[in-house]
Amino acid sequence: MLGAIIGDIVGSVYEFNNIKTKDFPLFSKRSFFTDDTVMTIAVANALMNGGTADNFIDSMKKFGRLYPDSGYGSHFGSWLISDDREPYNSFGNGSAMRVSPCSWFAKSLDEAEILAAVSAAVTHNHSEGIKGAQATAAAIYLARIGKSRTEIKEYIEDIYEYNLSRKLDDIRPVYRFNETCQETVPEAIIAFLESHDFEDAIRNAISLGGDSDTLAAITGSIAEAAYYIPSIITTNAFHYLDDSLSSVINAWLDKVNTFVINARRDDSEPFGAIVKKPYWKTREFSKPHSIKTEFHLTETQYARIRFGLLPEQMEDKWFAYFEGGQICFHRSWTGAKIYEAKIEKADSCYTISNLVVERDAEFYSNTDDAEDIRLFRFLFGRGLLGLDVETPFNPDSETDVLRGWSNFGKMIL
Repeated sequence: MLGAIIGDIVGSVYEFNNIKTKDFPLFSKRSFFTDDTVMTIAVANALMNGGTADNFIDSMKKFGRLYPDSGYGSHFGSWLISDDREPYNSFGNGSAMRVSPCSWFAKSLDEAEILAAVSAAVTHNHSEGIKGAQATAAAIYLARIGKSRTEIKEYIEDIYEYNLSRKLDDIRPVYRFNETCQETVPEAIIAFLESHDFEDAIRNAISLGGDSDTLAAITGSIAEAAYYIPSIITTNAFHYLDDSLSSVINAWLDKVNTFVINARRDDSEPFGAIVKKPYWKTREFSKPHSIKTEFHLTETQYARIRFGLLPEQMEDKWFAYFEGGQICFHRSWTGAKIYEAKIEKADSCYTISNLVVERDAEFYSNTDDAEDIRLFRFLFGRGLLGLDVETPFNPDSETDVLRGWSNFGKMIL
C-alpha cells in the first residue's frame, strides 16, 4: 500500500494546481498526506480485523474522525461524522484510491476482487464505484504475481470494459478535474501501462492534471506491485507520516507480510518497497563483536527501517534489510555483513541496545567501538531515516567508507 501513499503525497500539491508535464519535484515542503492515505490505512486496518463490511465501516469512521481535515468529499465527510452505516450510492474515485491493501491481503485474484467489492460497497455501492475498486485491485494483484502490462491491460479491458488503448499524450491536453471512478481509474491504469519504473508511473499520472493525488495514488498502488520503489523515495515519504498511521503499517508488516503468501514468481527480483536479503549478495559475520548501545526510535522511524536500503549506484556502498527483528548492513561490493542490530519494543518507543560488528580485518578494518557506534548512527540515521546526521569520519577515512554518502538519504526538498 506504500505506492498509494507515495502517489497521494506527491500529488497533494498538484490537485488544485494542475500541471501538464512530467518535470516537477516529487516532494516539497508543501507536500502532505490526504484522505487517500488515511483511507488506505483504514482499509488495511479493517482487513487485519476481519475484512467484513462492519470492519471497513468501523475502521473508516475511526481514522476519518482522527484526521477530520484530510480533504474528504462532502458526501463521504458527512457519512464519516454521522452515525449512519448505510452506503450512499457513490461512484466517486475514493473506492479505488483506498483499495490497494485488498490486493496484498488476498491469496488469489478472485479474493482480491471480492475484498475490493466489500471495501467499496460500504460507501460506494454504485456499480461504477465497485467496478473501479475491483479493476484497480485486479491490476495490482496481476502485477504482484508478475503478469506483464499487456496481460494486465487485456484482463481489465475484457472484464471491466475500460478503454485502455488511449495514449497519455492524447488524454493530457483535454483531461480535466474529475472525481468519478469511470473518469479516473482508466486514466490511472494507462499511466501505469505507459511507465517504465515506479517514479515514471507517478509522474505520468500527475502530468495528466485532474484529481492529481487520487490519480497518482491509484497508479502508484499498481506500480508498487510491478516495480521496485527506490529507497530514497520510501525514505522521503515517511517524513510526512505520523506515528498513528505508521503503527498500522507496522501491524501490517507484522501480521500480513508474515502470513499472506507472496505470489510473486521470483523472490530474488526486487519489487515493491521492502528490500529482502535475496536482492543482493551477502555473507555472514566472520568474527562478530558485540557493543552496548542505546538508540531510541519512534513508530514512524521503525516502520521506515523495515523497508531496508537497496544500492542505486556505485557510490552507494551499503545494502540493508530487516529480517527477524534485526536490521542488517552489508557492504555492497563484497557482501560482507558489517553491522547487525536487534530492534525491540519498549513502553513508548523502539530501542537498540546491542550492536554486533564485524571484526575480521579481511572484511572490515575498524577496531574502535566508539567509531563504530558513530558510523552506525550515520548509516542508520542518514541512509535509512533521511535525517541530517553529521558525517562521523574525517575526510581521509571517508574516502574508504563514506565517499558519495554525504547527502545520501537526506530529504529532497
